[in-house]
Amino acid sequence: MKYVILFCVLLVGCATNKDFELYLEAQKAISRDATMSEAARISVLIDMTKSADNQVKMEAIRTLQEIQRSKTPIVIEAPKKNWLGF
Repeated sequence: MKYVILFCVLLVGCATNKDFELYLEAQKAISRDATMSEAARISVLIDMTKSADNQVKMEAIRTLQEIQRSKTPIVIEAPKKNWLGF
């Protein structure tokens, strides 16, 4: 009986490690994608500031300032621990 309980505890502990690894990979992928998207967006806005039209320049500068003020990180929730604390 002791071995069955020990085996169950070890099995549960191994299963949660995989969830955490998936969480880390997902967090890295989301961060990388958000960074690439933001870089492309800023690149286009910088090109807009080189425009001859003053209205386009002003709108691009306003948008760049708004991006800087409203930056919020994208975070997903970490996997929950089981009732044993693993």
